[in-house]
Amino acid sequence: MPPLAKPAATRILVIGCGVRIHFPWEQACGIYQQACGEARAAVAGLPFEIVTCDEPFECPDLLVEELNRHLAAGIDGIVLVHAAYTAGEIGAHLGRWLGDHRLPVLSWSWPDPAGGNLTANSLCCQNFLLNMFARMGVRYAWGHGPVDATMRGEVLRFARSARARARFHNARVLHVGGSRVTAFYDGETDELSVMRRFGLRFDRIDLQAAADHGRKFKEADLRHLFETLKNAPQCRLVDVPEEQALRTLRFGLTILDLGHERGYVGCTVKSWPELFDQYGCAIDGAVSMLNDHGFCTAEEGEMNGLISSLALHFLSDGDAVTSLMDLSAVKAEENRLGIWHCGASPTRMLKPGTQYDLRKHSILENADPETAVGMMIEFLLALGPITVTRYQSPDAARCFTFEGDFVEAPMAYRGAYGEMVPRGDVHVSQIMNTILSHGLDHHWSLGYGHWHAEQRLLNHWLGITEVPLSAGGPVGGLSVNDPY
Repeated sequence: MPPLAKPAATRILVIGCGVRIHFPWEQACGIYQQACGEARAAVAGLPFEIVTCDEPFECPDLLVEELNRHLAAGIDGIVLVHAAYTAGEIGAHLGRWLGDHRLPVLSWSWPDPAGGNLTANSLCCQNFLLNMFARMGVRYAWGHGPVDATMRGEVLRFARSARARARFHNARVLHVGGSRVTAFYDGETDELSVMRRFGLRFDRIDLQAAADHGRKFKEADLRHLFETLKNAPQCRLVDVPEEQALRTLRFGLTILDLGHERGYVGCTVKSWPELFDQYGCAIDGAVSMLNDHGFCTAEEGEMNGLISSLALHFLSDGDAVTSLMDLSAVKAEENRLGIWHCGASPTRMLKPGTQYDLRKHSILENADPETAVGMMIEFLLALGPITVTRYQSPDAARCFTFEGDFVEAPMAYRGAYGEMVPRGDVHVSQIMNTILSHGLDHHWSLGYGHWHAEQRLLNHWLGITEVPLSAGGPVGGLSVNDPY
């Protein structure tokens, strides 16, 4: 399959404001140009384009004309530099325009040097304009820091959140199988609410339509894929019939082909029971392959899981490498959380120096090893920083996220497994008390890296409520729920 098409660069417009009559205009212009340079430096080498103007604005009509011109060309976020104090009409007109177009906006003020005259009054200008934005219902982020490299990290976080929002806004994803798996009620999403909030659209096809599409792939190509997996030095064990493996891989190629053909950014698949009972395979190995290729995929018909994975995928430009997981073990005395799923994680998550197994489904083997089907890819997950998140069913209007690090641990269960120590002074009892007392959804999207700061901004632009971390609850005792 060809590489996935690279998404277009995200365009961030940097505008400035000031007024000549009271504050030095040359200084305001210099501060604005310096801020433009810092914004370029913040996103250097990443898929962003920084768009700038000739000088700060003091005329609201000219500002709106410039905004409309750039909007027609396409912009995804705005950085407003308070180069100097400005007239209130700038705030009112800009607030009115943002109310119509709802682009993410970062307000940036800078500390005036002490001693002598106040030559910009930047912080007060920020206070003045953000009061107007708040009263007009504008969502914004703000920062106060020197116009130098100090603010680069914050500008980059803002830009990543604006890019993720823009990528969600016109994206289409595929649901293969047409519905959630049996009784997994939290896997189904309220599509109209998601479309209104995220802009994300779902197309649905049934499993047979996918199987029919997949007939185009040759047996020789499927065998080549399977042989590559089997013969890789990372492969320790093969315990899945070739016929089952080829069926799994055919579904994977089908989904990837449909993604190329129709421009999907991701997919979810109804994993069972039909794939087990009627098609004689498991989708997990295909899901692993798709995520390895960079095509964000969730199993078990998990629409909210796919949304959660896509958030990490978009915020990181694919660097997070996502996987849908369960929370399966609490080691309270060691402050560890065992994170597991049954063999669909991408092999890019393989812990260096270890190997994977190609197996039949371990959960099916609990009932009858002879009738169990596969292909699963089982291994120990790589160490390092991780983010775990979930947009809650049914409408993805609430989110709970926590961060930590995968640490050294043995393989506790067959499947894909890792043990996380929470970041900072958070304890696993707080995480589990939040999840269990609030009755949160049971699947969680895992990605490498710490992305919660960027995600908070994304959630702000989308109007999503973050579930707060609870106090620690008992592990081995009793607690009560907090219904919503």
